[in-house]
Amino acid sequence: MFEEIDRIASQLAKMEEVRSELAKRMRFNSGKIDFGAAFEKELIRKVEKIQVNCKVAAVDGGITAQEFHAFDLLLGRAVAVMFEYENTKIKSHAYFPRAIPDTKADLKGGLDNHDIQYHRSLFRLEQELSVAKGAIEKFKPDYLFLDGSIAPLIADKPADDSPVRSQYMSVVERYKELYAACAKHECCLVGVIKDSRGRRFIEIIEKHTGNEDGFRNSSDTNFLYYMLEEGERTFTFRYSSDPAKHQVLKDLGEWSDKILTFYLKPMSDDRPLRVEFLSGKRSFDEIASLIYSLSRINKSYAYPAILIEADLRAAMDRTEIESVYSRLLGKLGKGRMMKLRRDTRPFR
Repeated sequence: MFEEIDRIASQLAKMEEVRSELAKRMRFNSGKIDFGAAFEKELIRKVEKIQVNCKVAAVDGGITAQEFHAFDLLLGRAVAVMFEYENTKIKSHAYFPRAIPDTKADLKGGLDNHDIQYHRSLFRLEQELSVAKGAIEKFKPDYLFLDGSIAPLIADKPADDSPVRSQYMSVVERYKELYAACAKHECCLVGVIKDSRGRRFIEIIEKHTGNEDGFRNSSDTNFLYYMLEEGERTFTFRYSSDPAKHQVLKDLGEWSDKILTFYLKPMSDDRPLRVEFLSGKRSFDEIASLIYSLSRINKSYAYPAILIEADLRAAMDRTEIESVYSRLLGKLGKGRMMKLRRDTRPFR
């Protein structure tokens, strides 16, 4: 086994070396290539640190679930945090709907394994989007951060004949309502993705540089870790090359063409962040500088503190679902509350 592990280690080291060398060449030749899909000429742009003087809200949600013999039980909650900054220091803070939000429960039966996963994700998104819209209307922030994408993911979209298809369409409408609320209140909607697996940036530059070995089996952030230096970002580009034909973006109608993105490296020892935003009155550099200035809190974990606060407030404890199970068991009895065999095996 150790020989196999050594072989894998050698293979990984070689792959990373190839990526690193290609990234260096891309930096050197960046001014000689015209990337047609980019909104800016430069492949790499310097990001300036700024004094933050504005109101920023952030939303995150938590979920825990348990599969039973006859149904699936979900518990979830979402919270919005608002920080008012003065010279990059927090002047005041508030929460919506409250600092410790209520937990919502949901029960569904008759779903197969695929639809269970769709339902869990959509259940979480319903709560996050509802709280996000409420936070905009209450706090009137200059920026609203989401922990993750500002659009539904392909993994969130069930088949047309799925029993949770109507739930997906409801979530799509909530996204549109959130976009409209942001536009109405002149709030810039930003999604910060800490662990992106996207390859859109690779696809753009690969068309102009050829099928290099360093691009193979590489995600955007894996490659950009080597290409970007601290305080740099990529050019801005569209979420999709053809939003009108994209499997999910097409459901968002006129808003689909307004979703843009770039990658930003706040700290030298950490991975780049993927930043998505709804285009509007604020410039690309302004958005990048805000994220950069708020993310420099730890040299190996660069992420906006307000999103960390939202995550901690929304996080679910596994004991919460055990408490709900015990209450249901007392009311319904063991016959109606049977757990799956894998959760009750008398061995291992």
